[in-house]
Amino acid sequence: MELIHSLSRNRRLLGDFVVRDLRARYVGSSMGFFWSVVYPFLNLVIYMFVFGLMLGVRFGDQVPKEQVALWMLAGITVWAAFGETVSRSTNCLVENQNLIQKVVFPSEILPAFLCVSSLINMLIGTLIVLLGVGAFMYFPNMLGMAETSERPLSLGLSLLSLPLLWAAQALFTLGLGYLFSALNLFMRDVYHLVGVFVTIWMFATPIFYPPELFLDPLHKDRMEFAWILSVNPMHWLISCYREVLIFGAWPDWFALGKFVLVGALLFYLSSRFFMAQKPSFPDLL
Repeated sequence: MELIHSLSRNRRLLGDFVVRDLRARYVGSSMGFFWSVVYPFLNLVIYMFVFGLMLGVRFGDQVPKEQVALWMLAGITVWAAFGETVSRSTNCLVENQNLIQKVVFPSEILPAFLCVSSLINMLIGTLIVLLGVGAFMYFPNMLGMAETSERPLSLGLSLLSLPLLWAAQALFTLGLGYLFSALNLFMRDVYHLVGVFVTIWMFATPIFYPPELFLDPLHKDRMEFAWILSVNPMHWLISCYREVLIFGAWPDWFALGKFVLVGALLFYLSSRFFMAQKPSFPDLL
């Protein structure tokens, strides 16, 4: 496949762009790279306040607040990397038009380096989730964690499946990145539409509320929207991450298989579209 061969040939340039992007994130800030640790916690506090206190979203009487916090943090961490990559990739060709117009530049590395950079940044949030799970597992009394829980926190061999989840996430994210970045050259409104689309998609994904919220027979009005979960690839992926990171279980292989299949098809079609339109990029810019 032409795009994959190009990424392989230009892997050194791709690595340089990733390093430059990671450095640029925190240049000039007094806290530097520590912001990648603080930012997920700030999001967690905000969303727990909004959904837990103001909106009163319940996760069940047998679910400790500490477990809810880790459950939400895992979802926030994965979504932040995904949403950031899709949003930045959409406008990456426009932002780098000086490179594309003036030199023979492999524009296909632009969405790729943004995806890799976000995944590397996501690893820090993932590590925080794992540290939180370990702390509540081994020091529950010291941290004041409730003993009752429908599912106990756990860490296990299922962590070995994380590289597979990362690869699946990259495949799906890159598919959207290549599609939207190319479409944005034909219609610049795509960048703004994608921003709205990502926000709607985020709230349609059970990140800040339990998926059971749509499955409660006492609330038939909510059950009408249960179909959204069954067709939401990011719900499949985030559920798999939570199983591995929080409960020490292996991911739902059926859900992961669906996600990989959708991601592979999306990547194949989007990359072919991107490479087919690549010769016209300088003129469109």
